[in-house]
Amino acid sequence: MASFYFSTAAQFLSESFDTLLARLSTAYAHEGFTAQFVDQTLTWERDLRSLRQTLGECMQQSATATGWGVVLEFDVPRKARRIDVVVLVRDTIVIVEAKTSEAGAGAKQQAETYALLLHYFHKASDKRKIVPVLVLAGASAPDYLALNQQEFYPQTSSYWIAPVTSCSWEHLPALLLNIERHATGQIAVSEWESSPYFPVPSIIDAALALRNGLSIGAIAKSEASEHEIEAVRETIQDYMNIAREQQRHGICFLTGVPGSGKTLVGLGLAHASENKENPIHFMSGNGPLVKVLQHLFAQESQRQGTRAHEAKEHARTLIENVHVFAKNYTDRDQGAPSNHAIVFDEAQRAWNRAQNMKKFQRDYSEPEMLLRIMERHEDWSFVVALVGGGQEINDGEAGLEEWGRALRSSRKKWTIYASPEVLQGGPSTAGHKLFEDAASDCTVITNPHLHLRTSNRSLRAEKLASWVNCVLDGDADGAAAIGVTQRFPIFLTRSLDTLRRKLHAQRRGDNRYCLVGSSGAARLRAEGLEPSSSFHAEYAWEHWYLAGPNDVRSSYCCEVFATEFEIQGLELDWIGLCWGGDMVWIAKQWQLRALRHGAPSKWNIMKNEEKRSYRKNAYRVLLTRARQGMVIFVPRGSTDDPTNAPEEFDATARFLLRSGVLPLDADMGTKSDDQQIETGLFA
Repeated sequence: MASFYFSTAAQFLSESFDTLLARLSTAYAHEGFTAQFVDQTLTWERDLRSLRQTLGECMQQSATATGWGVVLEFDVPRKARRIDVVVLVRDTIVIVEAKTSEAGAGAKQQAETYALLLHYFHKASDKRKIVPVLVLAGASAPDYLALNQQEFYPQTSSYWIAPVTSCSWEHLPALLLNIERHATGQIAVSEWESSPYFPVPSIIDAALALRNGLSIGAIAKSEASEHEIEAVRETIQDYMNIAREQQRHGICFLTGVPGSGKTLVGLGLAHASENKENPIHFMSGNGPLVKVLQHLFAQESQRQGTRAHEAKEHARTLIENVHVFAKNYTDRDQGAPSNHAIVFDEAQRAWNRAQNMKKFQRDYSEPEMLLRIMERHEDWSFVVALVGGGQEINDGEAGLEEWGRALRSSRKKWTIYASPEVLQGGPSTAGHKLFEDAASDCTVITNPHLHLRTSNRSLRAEKLASWVNCVLDGDADGAAAIGVTQRFPIFLTRSLDTLRRKLHAQRRGDNRYCLVGSSGAARLRAEGLEPSSSFHAEYAWEHWYLAGPNDVRSSYCCEVFATEFEIQGLELDWIGLCWGGDMVWIAKQWQLRALRHGAPSKWNIMKNEEKRSYRKNAYRVLLTRARQGMVIFVPRGSTDDPTNAPEEFDATARFLLRSGVLPLDADMGTKSDDQQIETGLFA
């Protein structure tokens, strides 16, 4: 159950006060709080009396108020928080957060965050009006006329989040009755309370929740594709248990589109309580992802009293860089690793033989290397390879095929678990498949549950991956027909200042936003953005992702953009994509290019198919990082700079608009949606 208590308003008032208080206390104890805190009990006593009086007054003036829904201590799984009170006033969701004293900006941000989480992630709150209310002692009555002039979010006529409203318990009945006058049919409280959280949580939120002991089932509560994330995790766990019990070596490939929950499954396996005796190490070759998660875990350990040095070492144990792991067990030959099982995130990015030789003088591919290391266990080992289709973005990234070659040449007999897509190839794996021909010499067990087909970064982004595929294929009409912006806002601007203003306007609750751009977009320097790879390699990305808006290193400042290398495997709520000259629309097709420095500097067309694929995949990664919305900035260019030709950017902007992107600039045919005001609730 997601809440401590729910009922209709009439049922709520029919309960005795002592019964209500006992139910809340019992639910609180079942959550793991075996010792009851006096302050919490006193808060419930005060708020329950006030809420009963409020609803009693409403029922005296409105016959339909008896059917309103009342939900107490509603769980917000993505944040491990609880909303004090939700009142379902017919078809409008009212969040009531009661504070004992004058509330500052933090209380308003908390109420906004709850509203946003319901709006974007709670299935039964989809397409509903949500009104967050702060109940403060001594607050004056709401000015309904003034409220009517405020801007709702997002700007649509059918559903929105109202601005946070402050009032006292004394004035709350009038506010609820005013809301009812503009509402229609009643939401069933039991259906609303039990509704799942549709999308997967952000990796940062999920990792922190797992670190604090929540199960992946409690975090996800998700319909992550055709199969729930917890069911997929349990399937892989069963395969690993079989390998351990039957003394086998096994490898499981979990594939999926961007945002479908692959990394969440991997983190869930690494933190599952059943694996404490046989720890699974989560590792990745994605340096920024590793740094962010290690920093996050270290911070949390320090908050819980662990010394800084110990916290950092513990974090490095939980989350490992695959290159450090390889150095320890290959270059230093330390024998069999301490753990029998590993999760390898972004496994399609493992290096081929040529790249491994170039970087570390190792005459074998990374898949070969990892299998050799795990084969040092004579009894059993297990590898979970998380594979994103079409996300190879750099020279030497081997893809699925290299894993197939490594398995065939292995000295051990590996049992392979994979979805049919991994063996057959196709759009879901961007044409890649594990074996180039029939794998008669390998034991393969197929399971369709091992492929996550649907992106669930947001309830409104379920069509985003399909839209991105059409855009990158040059199919503007097909992209427009998907209608992605009907549910997931994607805007286009030709002004970097407008982009920044739009992103700053999204700072509601704890929404996080950022700038991103291609590593090949060398001429973004003309816009004041630094593209240098050496600069990006040295930047403190853990602060970019985790620091607050008052820290100039954070993504909130919109001064430093993350490339596909820094953003892959992670995501933010709003993305500002700065389009570069490395991929522009010319002569009815995408021109994929690399900048040649010299006198003169100029763009060269990429002819190597592998490099062209990497460039297109870079934009695939960048276009699929947003959870709530995206703004694309296409520069205007300069007639004085041949590397920033205006006509190339103009054509690119027109193609994106034809693909269904919404114009944000007034000179593109519509006023900014920041200027659009939706009215109606408090008329």
